[in-house]
Amino acid sequence: MRFVIALTALLWSSAAFADSLHVVHNFSGADGQSPTGLIQAADGKLYGVGANGGDQQTCNPDGCGVVFSLGLDGTFTKLHDFHTDDGYQPTGLVEAGNGKFYGTTFRGGAASAGGGGVLYSITASGKFNVLYRFGDGFTCCGPAAPTGHLVKAKDGMFYGTSQNGGDFRDIDHGGGLGTVYRFDPKTNAVAVIHSFSLNDAAGVFPVGPLFVGKDGALYGTTRENESGGSPAMFRVDTAGNFSVVALLPGTEPVAGVIQAKTGEWYGTDDGGPSKGSLFRVSRSGKVTFINRFDGADGKGPRYQFTPFGDGFYYSNAQEGGLLDPQGGSIYRIGSDGALRVLHSLDPAVPNGIFPNSTFVLANDGLMYGTAALGGTGTRGTVYRFDPLDLGPVEFVSFDPPHVRSGHKAHGTVTLFAPAAGDVVVHLGAVPGPVTVPATVTVKAGQQSADFVAKTFKIGAKNDVRVYASVDGQGTRTILTVLP
Repeated sequence: MRFVIALTALLWSSAAFADSLHVVHNFSGADGQSPTGLIQAADGKLYGVGANGGDQQTCNPDGCGVVFSLGLDGTFTKLHDFHTDDGYQPTGLVEAGNGKFYGTTFRGGAASAGGGGVLYSITASGKFNVLYRFGDGFTCCGPAAPTGHLVKAKDGMFYGTSQNGGDFRDIDHGGGLGTVYRFDPKTNAVAVIHSFSLNDAAGVFPVGPLFVGKDGALYGTTRENESGGSPAMFRVDTAGNFSVVALLPGTEPVAGVIQAKTGEWYGTDDGGPSKGSLFRVSRSGKVTFINRFDGADGKGPRYQFTPFGDGFYYSNAQEGGLLDPQGGSIYRIGSDGALRVLHSLDPAVPNGIFPNSTFVLANDGLMYGTAALGGTGTRGTVYRFDPLDLGPVEFVSFDPPHVRSGHKAHGTVTLFAPAAGDVVVHLGAVPGPVTVPATVTVKAGQQSADFVAKTFKIGAKNDVRVYASVDGQGTRTILTVLP
């Protein structure tokens, strides 16, 4: 493990323990704001967009958005400012080859400053062209308000989703219910291959990006179902043949899914009124929830997983975490649901808050992400971290892992290595009939420390998560309280 720099502000105060989270660029507004949509291109640079910032005259006060490049050494170049007539609120990029990228904006594109977004090309040197202007969705039947980034399929075409537009609309959804569309890079033509409807089980508003599966088809999710059903994971091939893979009851997915090497699918659920969840869909369509967020591990996951090759999947939640105020979390999770909080973001520390993009595993072995706000420029950051940096706490455990309610449970915190000096580990139990000490100290030269958890009387079995952390990096275990 590598510990490189220090976070300072803690939910429970202690001497700061170093971790690997570094800011690569701080945004200040003119160079962009709310960065998102990172990719690493063939030239080794990161490319991304600022959903806001840049031209703050046309889009007052936040700006219309920018496209930027960023070297891994921190060399920043703003490639384009948006100005409403060429779109605003850019959503992400895909590399097209020969130094060219394609991207979309969620809004703008019309001379009146209206419009349902644009599809554009931009080169690594900043040469920009609008290739297609989306309608506003109120006129049948093209796509409108494209979301997520384009993906390149095996037929050489690019595919995306739009929140609005399509063949179907009603008095309550005048802008349309969303589409999957195709972009032909040879002709710049855009065509709808599927329109979402209230009359099927697939749900509506496909706001996340697509993923090209092992079979060459396109997979995605809908955000909601306004016909009394559930959002869904769907499959559509490049000819437009559409089917529902699985229903996703009780969720509000906004990030689509990714396919693992095993063929299973993994996705995140923003949660809507709840704190969100992480789910797995088997090849036969069986849905398993591998984590339901409680706030300490995060709240509101909105971006896809990034595999690292170690069997874990890495992502972030826009809120929550083990620091206070809760500015978001960076976590990894295994297929069995074992979750570790790798970093917690805090407004008092200038790394940025509210993680805002899918992580990029760069060719230097580090992961890169964005924060929507914060940093020294206050308008967001690009940061990097070492996925092998797990923090000092190896595990927290109870022996036995269950206790009768009203009795005490004996717990142990264990570090990865003996403490060089006293290490204060912060404890928390959420939710349920368990109280734990605020902290336990592992003394210098020791590798573990014991603590006692108290429980109160209950009438039904309750599984309680107990967290142990240092400087917002931590892990958890389950203590089962029996009646």
